[in-house]
Amino acid sequence: MIASVIVGVLAVSALLAWAMWRACKTAERAERDPRFLRRILLGFGLLYIASAVYDVAEVIAGKEPLQSLIGLPIGAALAWLFLKAALRVKVPPA
Repeated sequence: MIASVIVGVLAVSALLAWAMWRACKTAERAERDPRFLRRILLGFGLLYIASAVYDVAEVIAGKEPLQSLIGLPIGAALAWLFLKAALRVKVPPA
């Protein structure tokens, strides 16, 4: 039992370390490459828009209660901020 807990903690720690290393590399690349930064910002903005559309569709279909739309303004604001930031990134011509 103790061995499986130790192995599990080591595995989760290794996964977390790998994820943090990838996040660091992505941040470094975003600093160097404006196209990559714009792609990341657009992706996050579209993710928030897609989740909002899905949530509204679920409420319209009657599968989710109306109270699930309480966080919609926050998601809309985040989507707007990400898309606005993506449009402000200066990309040099190809």
